Amino acid sequence: MPFDFTMVTRYGGVLLEGLVITLYICLIGLLLGLIIGALTCWIKMKFPGCGSVIATIYIEFFRGTPFLIQVFLLYYVGPVFGIDMSATAAAIIGLSLYGGAYFAEIYRSGILSIPKGQIEAAQALGIGEKAILFRIVIPQMLGLIMAPMTNQIITLVKESAILSVITVQELTFIGQRAISETYNYVEVYTMVAFLYWALVSSLSMLFGRVEKYATRYLRPREFSPNRVVLIKKQDVKPLS
Repeated sequence: MPFDFTMVTRYGGVLLEGLVITLYICLIGLLLGLIIGALTCWIKMKFPGCGSVIATIYIEFFRGTPFLIQVFLLYYVGPVFGIDMSATAAAIIGLSLYGGAYFAEIYRSGILSIPKGQIEAAQALGIGEKAILFRIVIPQMLGLIMAPMTNQIITLVKESAILSVITVQELTFIGQRAISETYNYVEVYTMVAFLYWALVSSLSMLFGRVEKYATRYLRPREFSPNRVVLIKKQDVKPLS
């Protein structure tokens, strides 16, 4: 059966609108997921008692259940318990909670990968905890976690196709609606697949550049006596 290129002109515009909605939902969900992941990681590592147990339960639930079931619970089961929200709100919250559980473990693995000797040496020099976090821990952690972080972000974008089951007007839902009107499965799904591929490829290139910048300290370079590392006076605490 020949490919009907007229479908591109007929439905290309509405599929692009669905792609924009997908981008919007994924962007908000990603930002919230990164924040939730950071807070969960902090609670799990800072409070080894009750806080760690609560954070672990959250992480294990959202990593151990399918994203489809989580979305159903939010949108269809939530109103039974008085939690009524729009499809878009349920989509954003679902992506945030789902991504936050994975991001929390990625953060934690990056922090634990940093040699303790570096932190102990900084503490011995009287450097404060805030300076250690932002000048020693985070710069190295970013280089270590960018690869798994990129994979998880791409996974979230692809998982957003599931949101069509709760009537979110994103790319997959628009594609399904176009198929119901024309029954041209090949043309519509080809366009949908191409748009997802273009989006994921763009994200891969973007985060590849970010990873290259974050890991610049790992690449060998010539020593320059003019390059010195300055530690601000307020970062150093007097030794008692």
